[in-house]
This record gives sequence, C-alpha cells and structure tokens, in this order.
Amino acid sequence: MALFKGISKETKVGTLAAVSITVLILGYNYMVGKDNPLGGARDFVVLYDSAQGLADNTAVMYNGFRVGQLRNMEMDPQSGKIVTSIEIYSEVKIPKNSKIKIESALLGSTTLKLIPGNSKLMAEDGDTLLPMYTQDVMSMVNEKIAPIAAGADSLLTHLNAIIARQSLTAAVDQLPVVLASLNNTIAEIQSTLAASKPGLTATLNNAAKFSSNLDQYNKSIEGSLSNIHRTTARLDSIELHKIGKDLEETAAALAVITRNIEQGKGSLGKLAKDPVLYDNLVKTTRNLETLAYDINHYPEKFLPLPWGKSQRKKAKRASEKKHTQSDTSR
Repeated sequence: MALFKGISKETKVGTLAAVSITVLILGYNYMVGKDNPLGGARDFVVLYDSAQGLADNTAVMYNGFRVGQLRNMEMDPQSGKIVTSIEIYSEVKIPKNSKIKIESALLGSTTLKLIPGNSKLMAEDGDTLLPMYTQDVMSMVNEKIAPIAAGADSLLTHLNAIIARQSLTAAVDQLPVVLASLNNTIAEIQSTLAASKPGLTATLNNAAKFSSNLDQYNKSIEGSLSNIHRTTARLDSIELHKIGKDLEETAAALAVITRNIEQGKGSLGKLAKDPVLYDNLVKTTRNLETLAYDINHYPEKFLPLPWGKSQRKKAKRASEKKHTQSDTSR
C-alpha cells in the first residue's frame, strides 16, 4: 500500500493501538448510555443516609431513559453519610430542588431515579441534589406478612386451647357411639321404607291415574264453565229494565199516597190530620170496649127482668166503679 510506504512497523502498530483504544473508550461510553460521549458531563453530589445496595456505575433513569450513572461513592467519617458523585451526561434540565431517588427492584437490583423539582433555578455542575428513598422490598413484604403471621399464631393458639378442652375430648370419645346410633337409625328407616313400599307403590299408582285423568277433568271443568256462561247469558236476557220501571211507578204511587195523607186528603188523610174525627173514633172505640167488658162481666145490667132489679142496680154500680178506676188510671 503506497499510503503507508516508508512508515515503520512500530509506527503502524502504535497508531492502530491508539485508534483501537479510542474506539474502545467511545464504544464503552456509548454502551453505558452517554448521549454524546464526546461532550462534557455534569457532576452532582447527593448525600444518603443509607446506600441500600448502591454500587459504582448504577444507572440514573429519567422517564425510563438512562441519563447518567453513579460514578463513585464514599462514606463521610464525620457525619456517617454516604457521599455519592452522580454523573449526568444528558442535557436534561435539572432544577435545584430535584431529587435522586434510590429504587430497589423485587429481584434485588438497585437503580437511581431523577425526580425534577419545581424550582425555577437550574442546578449547575457540582451542586448538591436532594436524596430520596424507596422502602426496601423485603421490608414491605415483612410488614405485610407480620400481621398475617401474628393472626395465624393467634389462631393456632385458640385452636390448641379448643383441642385441649375436656368437653371436646369427651365429644370425640362419644363420636363412635353417635355413629353407631346413626347407623341403627338408618337401618330402621330402611326397614320402615321396605315395610311401607306396597303403600307407597299404590299411592304412586293412584297419582299416575289421577294425572292420566286430568284431561277428562279438564273437559268436565270446561263443560261446567260453559253451563255457567249460558246461565249468565239467560240472566242477561231478563227484562230487568221493565222491572226497574215498574218499581219506579210503584214508588211514585206510594209517594202520592203519602203526600195526600200529609195534606189531609182522603179518609186516611182526614184520620191523620182531623183531630175531632180522631177523638170521636177514640171515644167510640172506648165505648165499645166498655160495652164488651160489661156484657162479659155484668150481663145482669142488660136483662130487664122484674125479679132482677136489685141485681141490675148492683151490676150498674160495679160497672161504673170499674170504668171510673180505668179512666183514672188512663
């Protein structure tokens, strides 16, 4: 090759090694997620109370995208805090009150998450960001399992106390006796069913006959309903209107008679409204009653016999006395 003619082998090897190292560095930086391996990165400091499994080169994620990494960390001997150096090689804007949160996955891997703040001032290279922690997965699991374990332990304690009771032991001892009694009861039921099997068979047969005769019963019911319908049709054909009209005419005639009586018309009206006629009728009725009484009790009063003159006078006095008492009582 004319291009490399006159160049020593050592120069060629050195040049190839330098290019290879450069490509290796660039490739490594690209593999770790630097947006621009040739550009400058920003370094920030975060002070943690606990590293929670952090290690060098731990990825820093923002919205699921890798924007940096944990370059190194060391413990401050005075404060006991973990001083971490975070390298951000993305051009994402970071407010001053932003936080770097430690997140622990279920399988034990740990990542850092950039949580931007709401400050209008942007953080600069070398500034300190705020720490933030996620509760350890095992701690969360323990917190969930601990109440369940306590409840299970309490349940087992209660079960042991129940099992240790003498009443339960006695009940378990009586269980064979109960089972034997149950077997005897089942045997008696079976024997009873076997004895009543003919009766049950007859009952089932009667039920089958009844169900087979349902069609005939249905026809009989339909006939009865038809007769009822015809009877109601006949009742509808009766001249109910004429009967009602006759009743109205009768009521009107009675109203006329009642009105005439109230007005004093006719014999009944005069009798009801004329007091003189009423008094005469009362007197006549009373005289007739007196005459009938005297005929029954004092017949001598009405016999004009020459030898019964004294008896006639005696009867007249008794009659007058009787009627005087009757008038007084009235």
